[in-house]
Amino acid sequence: MKNDKSYLPLISEWENYLKISNKADLKGFAYWLLEKDGVPAREEDVELSEYFGSNTNDYKFAYKSSEAAFLIWRLGKFIRHYTKPILLGNGLAGQDDFAILSHVDYKTSCSKKEAIEANIIEPTTGIEIIKRLIKAGLLSEKVNKDDKREKIISLTKIGKEKLYQIYVGFAQIQDLMAEMNVEQRENLIQTLTSLDTFHTSNLSVP
Repeated sequence: MKNDKSYLPLISEWENYLKISNKADLKGFAYWLLEKDGVPAREEDVELSEYFGSNTNDYKFAYKSSEAAFLIWRLGKFIRHYTKPILLGNGLAGQDDFAILSHVDYKTSCSKKEAIEANIIEPTTGIEIIKRLIKAGLLSEKVNKDDKREKIISLTKIGKEKLYQIYVGFAQIQDLMAEMNVEQRENLIQTLTSLDTFHTSNLSVP
C-alpha cells in the first residue's frame, strides 16, 4: 500500500481482501497487506494465534488474555537471557538480587520487608538474598530507631559501585523495545503500568 494519510485506500484493500478470504479476519488482513508489500507472513505466528483463539473459545478465556500472557512470559525469558551474563559477571545470583539492590538504591534505605514485598519475592527467599548481599559487602543493615524489631538496609559504597557497573553493562545489551518509536514506547509503558497497578493491588488484598 502507498503511504497515504487517508483511510479510504485501506477500506478498498479490505474489500479486496474479503473477496479472496473465507472470513473477515483482521490479523489475516494485516498479513495479506504485508505480503503485498513484499514482507513474508510468518506461518507460525498465524497458527499460534489460531491456537490461542481456539483455547479462548473452548475454555472461555477472556479475549486475547492467554495470548498476551504467553507473550509477556516470553518477554521475561528474553530479559533473563540478556541480563544473566551481566548479573553473573558482577557476582549476583540472578534478577532478584539485582531487584533488591536497585530498590534499596531507589529508596536510599528501607526495611527488609519492604524491599522483599516491593519485588514480589517469597519472604524466606528474600531474607536469604539479603543475607547474602550483606555478607558480600553490598548491603549494610542497622536497627530501625523507630522500631527496634526492624532492620533497615542500605547500599554500601561497594554496593553502589557494583550497581553502577551493572547499569553500564545493561546499556550495552539489546534494547528491549527494539525498533519501537517514541509513541509506541510511551503506549507500551502506559499499558504495562496499568496492568502492574491492577495486579499489585490484587496482591495487597488479604
